[in-house]
Amino acid sequence: MLDQVAFGALVKRKRGEMRLTQETLAGDIFGDSTRKADISRIENGKVTPQEATIQKLCTALDISPAEMEHIRQARPTVEQLANIPALSREELQNLAARFGIENPYGANDTALRSQLTHKADDYRKLLAEVESLKGLSTRIDNIHSAAMAALRKPDLEEARRLIEGAKEIHQQSVLLPALEANEKLIKTQVDIALLQGDVEEAYRLLRASANSFDGVNSDERILRMLYHAPKTLRSYALRFGGNGFEYALALINEIEPELVGHTNQKMRADALIWKGNVFSDQGHRTEGPKGADLLEQAVTAYRAALEVHTRTDHPVDWAMTQNNLGAVLGDQGKSTEGPKGADLLEQAVTAYRAALEVHTRTDHPVDWAMTQNNLGAALGDQGNRTEGPKGVDLLEQAVTAYRAALEVRTRTDHPVDWARTQNNLGNALGEQGNRTEGPKGADLLEQAVTAYRAALEVRTRTDHPVAWAMTQNNLGAALGDQGNRTDGSKGADLLEQAVTAYRAALEVRTRTDHPVSWASTQENIATVLKDRALRSDAKDSATDLAAALDAVDLALEVYDPEHMSYRHGTATELRQRILSAIDALSDPKS
Repeated sequence: MLDQVAFGALVKRKRGEMRLTQETLAGDIFGDSTRKADISRIENGKVTPQEATIQKLCTALDISPAEMEHIRQARPTVEQLANIPALSREELQNLAARFGIENPYGANDTALRSQLTHKADDYRKLLAEVESLKGLSTRIDNIHSAAMAALRKPDLEEARRLIEGAKEIHQQSVLLPALEANEKLIKTQVDIALLQGDVEEAYRLLRASANSFDGVNSDERILRMLYHAPKTLRSYALRFGGNGFEYALALINEIEPELVGHTNQKMRADALIWKGNVFSDQGHRTEGPKGADLLEQAVTAYRAALEVHTRTDHPVDWAMTQNNLGAVLGDQGKSTEGPKGADLLEQAVTAYRAALEVHTRTDHPVDWAMTQNNLGAALGDQGNRTEGPKGVDLLEQAVTAYRAALEVRTRTDHPVDWARTQNNLGNALGEQGNRTEGPKGADLLEQAVTAYRAALEVRTRTDHPVAWAMTQNNLGAALGDQGNRTDGSKGADLLEQAVTAYRAALEVRTRTDHPVSWASTQENIATVLKDRALRSDAKDSATDLAAALDAVDLALEVYDPEHMSYRHGTATELRQRILSAIDALSDPKS
């Protein structure tokens, strides 16, 4: 059985690679360039082409029999959703295309399995949601069995069509109970559309649902346009990407003028906060000047909200907005060089400290701990870019903030947050240790190692593989710093532990799934091996230097000198130092 959605996605991809228009392809296949709509329907999986058309498309687009094999012999979708870990690469791509996941051919297997696991969860929730509609009205009961059967195939288009037919039809008189029943049906249609990856259709349905209350209850319409609909679209975008953020903003922008003179000004402030959140989400997912501009728009929206959500009238909302503002300012500061970046970090610290005036440990312990953690991050970033005693003092303040957060973020009550803060604490302690001479510095590095090992008690490879690998990498750095300032066999042992931690990180940080992180860890391994080879008590310098050269060369295979010039430069300098050490080893007199 041909998987028409996967075939359509393959046709679209191949056409794009060959830079053909739909008109050109239609002329090649049908002898009529005006039939581009037929090509569009094939690409969107709306029709199953005849075998002769399939053969013509395969010839025109150079689609091989191997590429068609899994499309022609696709297992039932429901069976695949139940066995995502066991799916082949081709099955992952085809299933991802069926559910509208962006760029399934460019994503790695880990990302596809993760997104398809979310889709499988959404599919199961949708089945339960449609099952619960039974008994809502006679019209719904009439189509219920057919809708459930369509979902179990799954034929999502047919399910959505059946649910559309179950809506109550009203001409002049619109009754609120009927509107509420229709709203439940629309929610189901929205969930089907999102399961298919059709965000535009979900937006249209959500907007229509909200506007159906116009003339009946204007506040209900505003509430749906301001809270429910943007939340649905933003949540989808956070998990699967796509244009959900843009559609969420469109809804908020549409309703915002009505809120300027509204009696409930909290809704106006909430609209600004929503805009800030969405701009922030977009900014974090967008590189370069465009991403920076989106973060700046988030700052503007949060500051505008703070003028409405005052500390006096809405203290809790004011504090949370200050926290969100601090987060964006901190991200801006980290990516901005020079005095401007330092000023942004200072503004972030100010925002967090303001939030803590309301987010007290007594009244809001969880929010207090979250803000303390965030404050620690901003102070740590400040300290990392500040020279001398002032920088060390900022790092000490960061450590104090993290330790405060851990008073509430305990391993028992908040294990994931506890591990995250332990990792952050390790970062601050490690930087402190590197900038502190003597026994005190050594003790700080030991505390950093202890913090990382604590984090790894929760951040296991099984449950949190990416976080586990990151903490293993951080642990390797702290152990390496310890080893470099420790003489004798103990120092050598610490360097060996550093290499072990880095190699553990590479079990998850593979070149295929995480190329930049993989290269960074390879560079770290090269540094430690080089350092160990240059010790006065080195046991096998030649072997270590050869392995270090291999590792840094691997890193340079990923570091593009044009797009990653800084990383390429540091790795190139490291490579030169390794080569110099190899030369010195082979010619001791030089």
